[in-house]
Order: sequence, then C-alpha cells, then structure tokens
Amino acid sequence: MATLNHAAETVRLAEVEIQASPFSNTALSTPAIEIFLEGETLRHAPASSLDGILRSVPGFRLFRRTDSTTAHPTTQGVSLGNVGPNGASRSLVLLDGIPMNDPFGGWVAWNRFLPSTLSGVRLVPQAGVSPWGTASLGGVIALDSRFLNEAPFAFFEASAGDRLRQQGAFAFAQDTQSGLTRVFGSVQETDFAGYPVIRRDQRGPVDGLASSRAQSFDAGVRQGFAPGGDWHLTLRAQGWQEQRNNATPLTTNAGNALDFSARLNRDAGPKDWALESILFTQQRRFKSLFSSISSDRTTEKPSLDQYAVPSDSLGFIQRLRFPMGDRHSLGAGLDLRTTDGVTKERFKYVGTAFTQEREAGGRQDDAGVYLQDTWTVSSGLQVHGGARLEWHADRDGHLQEWDIQSRASLRNLQYENSETVTPHFSLGSQWTPSKRVEWSAIAYAGARNPTLNELYRPYRAGDVVTLANPSLRKESTVGGEVGVKINPTDVLALHVRAFENRIQDAIANINEVRGPGVMGDWGFLPAGGIGARRENVDRVDIRGLEARVEWKLDRRLTVAAGWLGTQSEVRHCAVQRSLEGRELPQVPSQQASLQLRGEADFWRWDIGMRWVSRQFDDDANQNGLASYCSTDLRLTRRFGSKTEVFAAVENLANAEIQTRRDANGTIAIGAPRMWSAGVRREF
Repeated sequence: MATLNHAAETVRLAEVEIQASPFSNTALSTPAIEIFLEGETLRHAPASSLDGILRSVPGFRLFRRTDSTTAHPTTQGVSLGNVGPNGASRSLVLLDGIPMNDPFGGWVAWNRFLPSTLSGVRLVPQAGVSPWGTASLGGVIALDSRFLNEAPFAFFEASAGDRLRQQGAFAFAQDTQSGLTRVFGSVQETDFAGYPVIRRDQRGPVDGLASSRAQSFDAGVRQGFAPGGDWHLTLRAQGWQEQRNNATPLTTNAGNALDFSARLNRDAGPKDWALESILFTQQRRFKSLFSSISSDRTTEKPSLDQYAVPSDSLGFIQRLRFPMGDRHSLGAGLDLRTTDGVTKERFKYVGTAFTQEREAGGRQDDAGVYLQDTWTVSSGLQVHGGARLEWHADRDGHLQEWDIQSRASLRNLQYENSETVTPHFSLGSQWTPSKRVEWSAIAYAGARNPTLNELYRPYRAGDVVTLANPSLRKESTVGGEVGVKINPTDVLALHVRAFENRIQDAIANINEVRGPGVMGDWGFLPAGGIGARRENVDRVDIRGLEARVEWKLDRRLTVAAGWLGTQSEVRHCAVQRSLEGRELPQVPSQQASLQLRGEADFWRWDIGMRWVSRQFDDDANQNGLASYCSTDLRLTRRFGSKTEVFAAVENLANAEIQTRRDANGTIAIGAPRMWSAGVRREF
C-alpha cells in the first residue's frame, strides 16, 4: 500500500525492504505529501499498465485522460500536482536514477515499464532545485527496479482478457561468486486488442479499434569489488519497441528505443559519504501517419506522414553526498547531456499522393551543477537549502522544405544558435514539535527548456493542426507550499498541503485560425478545423489544496484516500488576450481516489476508485469534458507461497470517460469495462 515519508519518521503501512540508490529519490526538502507505492502494491493493482496504476494518485496526469495502451505516444507526457499537463511532460521520470523522458519530445513510453519488476515508485509533486535538472519543473516520479534492490528472485506471469489478447513476462536476478556478481534480466510482451475511441453514436465506417503491441527487454550485470563492500559497477542494456493503430485504417505509428548505461556507485549508509557516476546513451526512433476524416466519418485521407523522427542522446551524471559533522549533510553534483533529433515528414496531400517534404530539427546541449545542504538545527527542526545553475544551448536548428517530384527547394531556414544560463533555488524547513506532528514549508524557483519536439515538430490530431515554434522561450516557475503531517496513531496518517505556483512563459497549444479554407502555414482546414501553434503564455497561476489519509484498520484491511482541489488561471497572454481569465485545458478542478486492500487466508482483494471533475479540452474553455467515476477490482488466490492466480476488472460500471471533444462536437472516449485473468509463478 502507499506510504508517506518524512525525515523524522516513516509511516509504513506494509512491510517492505528497499535498498535503492541513495540518490534516486534525493530531494532538497521532503514535501508535505510524498507518495510511495511499494512493489507489492504495484504487482496486485487492478490496472495492467503502470500509468493506469499511478492514476490512483490525485494530480498524476498524462496530457489526456487516455491510458497508454491506446494513447498516441506524443500525448503521454506526465505532470504531478496539476501544474498543467503537457505532451512534453512537466515532471521527470527516473528509472534507477536515469531520466526516461523521451530525449526528443519529453513524453514517456509507459508500456516499457513492467510493474512486477519494480520494487517501488516514489511520486514527489514539488518543483525546485534537485539533482535531476530542469525537466523536474512539476515534480519527480522515481522508479526503483527490483534488479538492483532484490536478489535472488525469478518469476513468470501471463494474462489475457476481452480486450487484452495476451501479456507475458519473465524476469530474474541472481547473485553469484558469494554475492560479488549479480546477473539480471527481463523480457515482456503486451498485445492489446483495443477498443473504439469515438463515442458509439458518432462512429462512422472509418472508425475501428485503437490497439497496441509492445515488446521490451532489460539485461545487465552488477559487479562488486570486495565481499560486503560498498563499491559496485553496473552495466545495463534496455530495448523496447511498439506498434499502434490509432482507430482508423490510415492512422498508425511505431517507435523503438535502445539504451545503454554504466553506473559506478558507493554507498555505506547515511552517516558516510556516497558517490554515483552514471554514463548513459539513448537512441529513439519514431514514425506516425496522420489523416483527415470527413465530417460524416465515412472517408479519410492522409494529411501528414512523419515517416522518421530519429533522436540520439548522450549523458553523464555525477552525484556526491557527504556528512559534515553531526548537523550538516551536503549534496553536490553535475549533469551533462547532448541530444540530436529531427523530424522527417511528407505533407500537403493532393489527389493521391503527398507533394511536399520537409526536415526540421536541431541539437540541444545541457549542463547543470548543484549544491544542497540539510542542516539539523535541533532534534525537531531541519532546514534545507540549495542552488542549481543550468546552462542550455539550442544549436543547428533548421527547417528545409522541398517539392517531392521536382526536388526544388521551397524553404531553407537556419535558426540562430542560442544559449541561456538559468539559476534555480530551493529553501525549506521541517519542524517536528512532537512525535506525531510535523510542519513543513518550502519556496522554490525552477525552469524547463522547450524540447526539440516543441521547437520543430508539427502534428495533427483530428482536424486540429498544431505548428511548432522555434522561437519558444523556456518555462519558469516560482512557487511554494506549506503542509502538515499528523500521525494520531501508529496505523493512521493524515497529510495536507497547500501550494501555489506561478508559471512564466508556459508552453501551450494556442488556437489561432479556423477553417474552412487555406490558412497560411496550416494549409487547407476543413469546416470546423482549427489551426494552432505552440506559444508561450506569459503567466499562469496555479494554486491548490491536497489531502491524503491512510489507515490500516487491522492486519488484513488497509484504506487510503486522497483529494486534490486546484484553481488554475491564465493571468496574462499577449499572443491571445481572450484567454486571460480562462482555466488551463486538461486540468480538472477536483480529483479524488480511494483504495482498499484486504486479505483473508489465501485470498486478497484490491479495489481502486477515482473521481475526476469536469475539465476543458481547449484553451478557450468551450469544449468541456464531463466528470467521471471509475472503479477497478482485482481478486487474487494464492496457491502455496509461490503461485497465484488472479482476475481483474477495470472500469467496473462501464463509465464513459471523455478524453477529447473536437470543435465539431466529436467526442473521443477512454477505456470501457475490461476484464482479464492470469497466473503468476515465482521460482
């Protein structure tokens, strides 16, 4: 079950041993609400995808309400605390300390993460200075794998259902040479048959099922240098690929990834110094075909063919932690990263073929250094502070367009190189007046640079065409929070936080023109079609109140409930003044969740419920998405200590989850009721 942690003590509602990297979850200040989902909770959750499991946390959001099993990859950007969903992510996802956000677009390939191979997930909905860089503008999601934290283990699992053709995985970790060497690995495949994504009464002949199929592997070796020693070297290779159908005959996409990393770390406990050095490379490939659909949804034709979007990234991370006497613990480090990426695409479909082609992209270089200190003023008071300096450069930005048949050049733009240096800070404190109560407060400032995708790659969703913008400025935020943690008993925890963020130059898709007709760079837009562009919104204010309670009623029954209320407002937008005073799109004003877990003899049941209030799908607040309430259930039967079978139902009441509302009234929907059953065997 989820646990809520703070410096003075840790409230654990289920026993679990985690031996994660001392840096993978490092933060300058422990926020009022920091949620930890342990491996057992992940393995028994009713949802089959990791993002589906994490939706039980209010404030965890992808760009749209759609689950990653059917969502277009570029809409799988993640945010925490309702800082405003963004396809490029405003929160950073780490796997054993390595960033997993796509280097070109910032989105996250959620289907590459197998929940059963994770020992825990920590969600920190807080911005500010950290060892993670600017991508953590809206918090951090830290994934810890079992491979580095547990051994020996081996398991096989398989499941299938009405929408799930099959899902299978095998994973293991084994120590040899008296524990000096650990070999680990996993393989998995998910074949999701899918469901229609347009509401039943609006479907036409072109509408089919949105489906996906993905495979991945993870393999490595960890070598110690002395029996029982503190030093370890880990070499690791990871791969992933997927193919998707986006619910019409023409709209398909595919992607793959290949990652390598080498980690040297030393950890002798919190009272001694620690070091972590990581060198990693990431290769991504992506392609997607978009279409234009007639108003009666009887025909479609290609509109944009992004036939190749390659990107490559090379990075280095150095982290240090060392105590200074009994009262100070210092952290320091640096990170370096370079990314190259382009989009290659065919566009302007005339007759039976595309007539024009383009390439757009560039290179980004990043370097950051940070220093942080935790000062224990007294037994009941801690002060945390730190600073980070970030250097960012955009280089070799370009846009080339040509006629496919004649090869004649139509445009050849070279964008100026640019460099920025951005300071970040964080200052907070924790006061524990008694064993059962802890107050916290923190103020922070941070930033996020636009991705290559936001700068250079256009896209089309239905009849909405969104152009890139090479002139985008970085996002920056100033904010803070105050909170209290109360533990009336050893089995009851109540955590509350109030927060406010002011985001300057928030990157958003702004609607600028409407069809029908030929509209400049957008080309031809049909009736109801919209031409949008990525722009900077000068100022957005987000404030909210969050509460979470966890109660272990007895050894066999645990309850966790959470609520998040948010008020978001566009305060100033020079490019479109009519948006001022509007709410942020894709941000509900309220979210709530309830999880119950019970055990009896050889049986276990897990129930998850979530409610999301009405929200808007567009920046003008004209296209509303209705509220919904969804319930998931999983029943598990153990046979001995190593085998279990299970059955699960998602969206038990078959609630309609509206995920998109187009200007012409077309409504897209999320997953209907789905069931699955499977078996899991430990060896």
